[in-house]
Amino acid sequence: MPAQTAPAARKTAAKRTTRTTAARKTTSASRAAKPAATKTSPAQTRAAKAGTKTTAAGKLKTTPKTTSRTRTGATPKTAAKRAGNTTSAPRRKASRAPKPKAIEVLYSGKVFRSRLEARWAVFLDLLGVNWDYEPCHYEIGPDLYYLPDFYLPDHQTWLEVKGAPFMDTASYAKVLGAIAGPNPVPLREYPYTPSQRLLLGGPFSAPRHGLVPVHTLITPAGPLSASLTHATFSTGPGGKTAITPAGPAWDTVPATGIKAARRPSPERLALLLEPAPHLGPAGDDRIFAAYDAAYRLAFDETTRRVADNQARTLLAALAHRRSGRPLGVPQAA
Repeated sequence: MPAQTAPAARKTAAKRTTRTTAARKTTSASRAAKPAATKTSPAQTRAAKAGTKTTAAGKLKTTPKTTSRTRTGATPKTAAKRAGNTTSAPRRKASRAPKPKAIEVLYSGKVFRSRLEARWAVFLDLLGVNWDYEPCHYEIGPDLYYLPDFYLPDHQTWLEVKGAPFMDTASYAKVLGAIAGPNPVPLREYPYTPSQRLLLGGPFSAPRHGLVPVHTLITPAGPLSASLTHATFSTGPGGKTAITPAGPAWDTVPATGIKAARRPSPERLALLLEPAPHLGPAGDDRIFAAYDAAYRLAFDETTRRVADNQARTLLAALAHRRSGRPLGVPQAA
């Protein structure tokens, strides 16, 4: 490459000097524009970490926390709802405790849906009370169908067996509507008029001498109204078992055949299914023995039948009956 002449070399050197001077001016201007660095005091450092700031007097002043609320005071979720945004996740309903599962058992040629129903069948057999188990379905209200547990033909009385967890709004409406509702269940024999009595059978408890076990008896009390009375099992004329009301009605309730919004309260269920026994003589030994046997009754876990280790007297008494009738007596249709 040919060497530059003296004039050309001088021009190149002048350009380089101009560029260097301009760069120095730019650097000086940028340094002047930056604020002078200030020293941070220990208090200010601690305040910055804690989300506070210091005043001119050096005191700490807490900075209020900012929230995610909008200017109208609503949260973003509420604001979205007001704007018509429905994409938020739906609210979960509160969980409900499931009903306990009933265990089917076999007794006297019948398959019972629960052990409590089988206990009542044994109790009735020991008292010589004839029974029919789940004889028929009935329509007792708008879209409300009822399958009673037992019918006692000699007493023209229905018997509904329930544990407290199974007495829900539908069950309560059924037992009331079956007797005093707009379409009550009929008798199962001539003249097939509307039934007048339904007995509620709850869990058995250990009987005590001097106390008479009682049960709730449902009877009509006027148009779409049911009366709740206490009733007892006793020995009537001729040694036959009788179901006798004990005292006046303790409550009168509507019987519309329509399910209520809420199920009965625990206190109400106790009054319906496990009322306190009455003071007085325990009655004859036959009634007391039937309650005691039904309470102590045990079932074999494998065969789901009455356990073979039960008292011989109990097994001997049950052997004389089958399917709710004494042996040799035909069952009603």
